[in-house]
Amino acid sequence: MAQGGGPPLEAVRGGVGKTVFAVAVIVVAIVAFLAGLGLGNVIYGVKPPKQFLLVGTNVPFPPFEDFNTTSGEFEGFDIEIARLIAQEAGRTLVIRQFADFQALLTAVGQGGVDMAASAITMSGTSGAARNATMDFSNPYYNANQGVLAQASDPFTCSGECAPSELAPLTIGVQLGTTSEAWVDDNVAPLMANPSTQIVRFTLVDTEIAALKQGALDVVVIDLGPAESFAGGTGSNLKVAGEITTNELYGFAVPNGDPDGLVAIINRVLARIIADGTYDQLIQTWFG
Repeated sequence: MAQGGGPPLEAVRGGVGKTVFAVAVIVVAIVAFLAGLGLGNVIYGVKPPKQFLLVGTNVPFPPFEDFNTTSGEFEGFDIEIARLIAQEAGRTLVIRQFADFQALLTAVGQGGVDMAASAITMSGTSGAARNATMDFSNPYYNANQGVLAQASDPFTCSGECAPSELAPLTIGVQLGTTSEAWVDDNVAPLMANPSTQIVRFTLVDTEIAALKQGALDVVVIDLGPAESFAGGTGSNLKVAGEITTNELYGFAVPNGDPDGLVAIINRVLARIIADGTYDQLIQTWFG
């Protein structure tokens, strides 16, 4: 938990006309997005029947997952792969937005969604804890952490960011993420006042807004999103350094894999890596 390119690929579902399918997905995407914000209780919490693949996500977290307000669709690297998984499973993709990343992880563990596609780390301490409540596909991405700062801020890490360099700063992290865990484990013990210097956010966009407004010195977030936020049009942010964590992302399903999705996901991952689709998606979304 790196930059958008063209629009997401449209997967054609058997038995559904492309135009009808596109309209249906747009409508469902908008309703599901509003549901995650607490504005669409008609659908939120109601699991669609099995002809659908209900995928939970947490946006904004570009380039892995985001919501395009112009097209009214979810998009991103993870979303593209989720579409291919739904097609392989013979099910129609439905995406549900969870504004709270921790709530998303809980929903997966409780079977509230069929699958989660949200740059979820399956390795390390956090991954071990998550493996107790959910099952994972094979890894599909290796990630590190990034340190975001205002572009005008002279602060830059000397090489890889060391905990001692970050200890004097006010740091923003998202609740329930490996970014939060890394700061708690490595930086908090060196801080004078960790309870006030570490500011925890439920929403990524609120966290980024606080950084832009000068309420934070830096934000620690996965490197791909850090680069995406820094590289956006008119961005006043920069990547001030990197932290090597070698985290492995996986697609998560409920514990015990009740729908037998892991084999399907792994089959799709193996195929797109072999036929070059994976590299094309990397080029599209990471530039």
